[in-house]
Parts: sequence; structure tokens; C-alpha cells
Amino acid sequence: MPPAPPRRIAAVDHDACDECGLCLPLCPPAAIRLTRRGLAVDAKTCTGCVKCIAPCPVGALAMVDA
Repeated sequence: MPPAPPRRIAAVDHDACDECGLCLPLCPPAAIRLTRRGLAVDAKTCTGCVKCIAPCPVGALAMVDA
């Protein structure tokens, strides 16, 4: 049996993120939060659905291997 592909999750480029919050309501499991330090993605909650990626106006979100 071949190995399972790596799990993918959203990651934030904090240098690019302007904290607009457009991604927050798009995340079905609410894995993205705005904190005092900026946008944060909970790796345990993120399902890798990619719904947050395209709407980001500054391209600050990307999928990475968990």
C-alpha cells in the first residue's frame, strides 16, 4: 500500500497579511483566528479545504504540508 499523501493546511505569510479578515467567515471549521499577533491558523482544526486561499486580496495564505 503506498504511503498517504501529506496532510495540507493553510499557512499565513505575516509579512503580506493586512489582517482584513476576509478569510475568517470562509473557514468552515473556524481554524483561522485574528489574534493580537495577527492572523493564526490552528493546524489541528484546519481541514485543508482551501476556501480561504483565493479570496485573500494580498495572497497571504498558502497551503503547506502539515
